[in-house]
Amino acid sequence: MIRAFFGGSFDPIHAGHLAIIDLLLERRLADVVHVVPARQAPLRREAAVEPAAVRLELVQVALGERPQVVVEELEVNQGGPRYTVATLTRLVAAYPGDRWRLVLGADQAAVFDRWREPQRLLNLADPVVVARGPVELATPLVGRALVVADFAHPATATEIRRLLAAQRIPDPSLLPPAVARRIAAAGLYGFAARTPSAPKEAP
Repeated sequence: MIRAFFGGSFDPIHAGHLAIIDLLLERRLADVVHVVPARQAPLRREAAVEPAAVRLELVQVALGERPQVVVEELEVNQGGPRYTVATLTRLVAAYPGDRWRLVLGADQAAVFDRWREPQRLLNLADPVVVARGPVELATPLVGRALVVADFAHPATATEIRRLLAAQRIPDPSLLPPAVARRIAAAGLYGFAARTPSAPKEAP
């Protein structure tokens, strides 16, 4: 069985993330996708907008009970930064005999040589880079990575956070409706549900 490790901040999870999962399954690049929300991404310049527990809940809301997807809580339940190599080592040990693939975006692929123990990661899993066109690969990935360069989904977490902060619910093609409802109900990402104005009294 082929298992894919799909990690990230998921701040928030959006339709683009779901499209990557579908791509992996439909093209038979993985039989099962393990989605691993990070508590704190070591190489991310800015802190996540929402706490890890909230982002994990949104991931669970988005993915529901999909039989070919496993939401992993390993990193969220650990304090401080959690390195992919440590998490992947635990998962590989938990599923002996299965083959693993490590899913990377274009931005991650470009700085993969700055990750903790990149060579050990490549010994644990085959890298798959999902990108919107040509991508610059860090040296360890050259000749090793399978590059899927025709991913064209427009959703980005940055744009979705901007819309929410502007009190606009993103289109369902960008943000799954169930996730949007949870964000609106809890007032996440700066979105505050508008309460209807009180009716004016008749003169």
